[in-house]
Amino acid sequence: MCPSPKPSDPSRVSPQGRVLLFLGLLALALRVFHVLAMGDSPYFESPAMDEAYHADWARALAAGETFQEGPFFRAPLYIWFLAAVQKFFGAGFLVPRLLQSLLGVATTVLTHRIASHLFRPLVAHLSAFLVATSWVLVHFDSQLLIPTLAIPLNLAAILLSLRAGRQLSTRSGILAGLAWGVASLARPNVLLFVPCVALWVHRSARSASRAGSRVALLLLASTLVPILPVTAYNRVVGGDWVLISSQAGVNLWIGNNPVSDGSTAIVPGTRGGWWEGFHDAVALAEEAQGRALAPSEVSSHYVGQALDWFTREPGAALRHMLWKLRLFWTDAELGNNLDVSFFAKHFDPLSRWNPIGFDLIVGLAALGLVLCLRRRRETFPVWGFVAVYCLGVVGFFVCSRFRAPVLPLLCVLSGCGLEWLWLRARSRDWGRLLRGATLVLAAIWLTHQRPAAMRPSAAVGHLQLAQAAAESGDHDEAVQLFERALEAGGENAQVLYGLARSCRVLGDGPRALRLVADSVRSISEAAGPKTPGLTELRGLWVALLVEAGQAQEALVRADEFLRSLPDEVPVLYGRALAREATGDRAGALEDLRRLLGAAPDLEVARVLYGQLSR
Repeated sequence: MCPSPKPSDPSRVSPQGRVLLFLGLLALALRVFHVLAMGDSPYFESPAMDEAYHADWARALAAGETFQEGPFFRAPLYIWFLAAVQKFFGAGFLVPRLLQSLLGVATTVLTHRIASHLFRPLVAHLSAFLVATSWVLVHFDSQLLIPTLAIPLNLAAILLSLRAGRQLSTRSGILAGLAWGVASLARPNVLLFVPCVALWVHRSARSASRAGSRVALLLLASTLVPILPVTAYNRVVGGDWVLISSQAGVNLWIGNNPVSDGSTAIVPGTRGGWWEGFHDAVALAEEAQGRALAPSEVSSHYVGQALDWFTREPGAALRHMLWKLRLFWTDAELGNNLDVSFFAKHFDPLSRWNPIGFDLIVGLAALGLVLCLRRRRETFPVWGFVAVYCLGVVGFFVCSRFRAPVLPLLCVLSGCGLEWLWLRARSRDWGRLLRGATLVLAAIWLTHQRPAAMRPSAAVGHLQLAQAAAESGDHDEAVQLFERALEAGGENAQVLYGLARSCRVLGDGPRALRLVADSVRSISEAAGPKTPGLTELRGLWVALLVEAGQAQEALVRADEFLRSLPDEVPVLYGRALAREATGDRAGALEDLRRLLGAAPDLEVARVLYGQLSR
């Protein structure tokens, strides 16, 4: 009889290793299939909004070109990754999306390692299986967005922090701190958790009667090592004192203002496009301050705006925070780029029938959390990250990709809950099994209590497909898709604006004018003049009146809108058209100069100004 191989025999793979290998291959297969299926999306090779911003920035970086003056507006690590991929593999988005499938495998493996550190092997296997198959995580690994890199970096930092808490060595503390610093270069809000985990390391050491202050301090200090070169770059090259990125103040105001819905990423009074909204937000801040502002000063301005609102209307601000907390734990994948549920399931049949979504994971995690209460100190890096990260997102605004980083940790808790249910079933402990299952079902039910104001996913998805069709010039298809969006979600400023524009291109000016006039009135009465998307509708109304030969009526409308919201870019452009149509060229030039001061990126305004200046 041959002797059994030694544990060190490299030809031997342990049962746990075989399970993990299978889970990694499963994660990879699902992600590669999803990427290939998403190739039918109009946005696959023509990204929009944040995906387009990341792709353009990476393309410029790979070519050695300057993309955006000043310090980093957004944390740069994911863009560095994307630029490196483009540098080696050339333009196009199939290769980076496929390579990101490997990051999804890393997320699966790291989740397994975290769960193995705290629980029995079955919990680790179940946790990793949930991560490998969660359609939300599968989808985000195909997108040109930050979570695909941020999530495995966060998990690596948590795993190293768990090891630091157990080993209490200089090396473990430094490695954990470095990992958190690198993770913050993808999503800086993880820095909120670093003091918490350092305190946990210190308290873990104290409970073991060992001095842990040194390790905790090393963790905190090491976190700064990857960050400080970025800060130095921002100061020396960007000319401004910015720690990592300057977008925090704008994001705070987006999510904490009197007309915020807690999810839509639009600064009140600005246009909806990425660059249009960016330039408008800077212009509004500079107009309010009466001078040119550095990026850090723009951020500080909007922090002040949000704090002022908190001070003036504390009751409304508190209710809004609770509303955002509800949004965070609702089973709706709120997309501030493309609608997550619609696009994932519209193009990928596997996602369409995949039951492992946010609701199931949260339901099982609720049971796992209860079970972990007896070991709450030991398991703090898992549930503590979920709690702190949740509050960090709710403090700004809620969307699916901001929420995604908690999913793997919720899967760890879910694995704990699943194992407990399995053991109760095996032992025929029907009473405890029923109580545990009731808790899971109650948590799932709570996630399904979606607020009535939340727009249906189909409405948002059809809107975004319609916008892609209009952008490609297929306005007949766009009209049909806009109409489907209206049927699915009711009156909406963005849908009506797009529908009116497509009708206008197709030569149906009267319908476009009627749509815009009716919608501006009804939306203003229902939601107020600062409703996101309404500024474009008002500008289009004025322009359509000019085209219909009603220049005087256009001037009346433009003056009415500008009295309530001065310097509204689309309305100023419409009024310039109306003034030119009535023979007031000097007035038109005055409006255009004012407009270009607020929105220097508006090409049509520059062209018109050049024509009228001759």
